Amino acid sequence: MGTAKDKLKMMIAWELDPTVSDDEVDELLADAALCDAAALPPGDDDWTPTYDLNAAASAGWLIKAARASVLTEVDPPGSGIVTSKVFDNCRMMARFYAAKRSACVSVR
Repeated sequence: MGTAKDKLKMMIAWELDPTVSDDEVDELLADAALCDAAALPPGDDDWTPTYDLNAAASAGWLIKAARASVLTEVDPPGSGIVTSKVFDNCRMMARFYAAKRSACVSVR
């Protein structure tokens, strides 16, 4: 089914405008790292990569929304495509994934 990074790229439609760079996808993934099944935190030498992809996707859609926030034109003129809707759709996707986020608590 692919790597966590591949899944995240699909979840955020990373190559579609407004785009998210490959480096930004890496940062989103790193920020969404969780304790693994053995309760090892990210950064531990024995940590098994574990991520909250929903949190990463929500953050990715917020990046896309920020980039779309300046779009308020009809593009192209006369087409009926209002680019401000891109902003609205990005925010909707961010809320969708935010509602599905996970959490991890390590007690030692």
